[in-house]
Amino acid sequence: MSILKKIDRYFEESIVVVLFSLMVILTFVQVLSRFVFHLSLGWSEEISRYLFVWLVYISAAMAAKHRRHIRVEIIDQLFPRAVSKWFGLLSDLLWIAFSLLVAYYGYNLVVLISGHGQLSPAVQLPMGLVYIIIPFGFFLIAFRVLQGIVGRFRSDTDLTDEEKLQRAIEG
Repeated sequence: MSILKKIDRYFEESIVVVLFSLMVILTFVQVLSRFVFHLSLGWSEEISRYLFVWLVYISAAMAAKHRRHIRVEIIDQLFPRAVSKWFGLLSDLLWIAFSLLVAYYGYNLVVLISGHGQLSPAVQLPMGLVYIIIPFGFFLIAFRVLQGIVGRFRSDTDLTDEEKLQRAIEG
């Protein structure tokens, strides 16, 4: 498997594992230091909070990649597969447009915050680094939804008529 395919397949999963592990370790260190050593570490709580925010956005992109977001399925039940597929495409295109819009305004927010030089209270981390996840996460969501659209249409054209019929019967 090529390096690009590995990155494509495991990018979000790898980042989520690292972020979650770091968050758990930092929270454990905070609890241990507070209750065993009676010493509070303000920086570990702040870093854990920022890791959690990043974890949420990367996990949202991972859910988009695996098509695990909540969606209305009544269209799939009311219309035949050939029609509901186009409604699904419309839904995905609206989702991409929304994600790109949020990414654009998120980028403007990052530029604004970075321009003011705002720093986090405990660690003195530039807040632009914290907020950069908004445009990055939503751009990644848009990319993964687009990738799903391409994959679905590519797999539909590669199937024989019998395989398409079997897929329609199954789901």
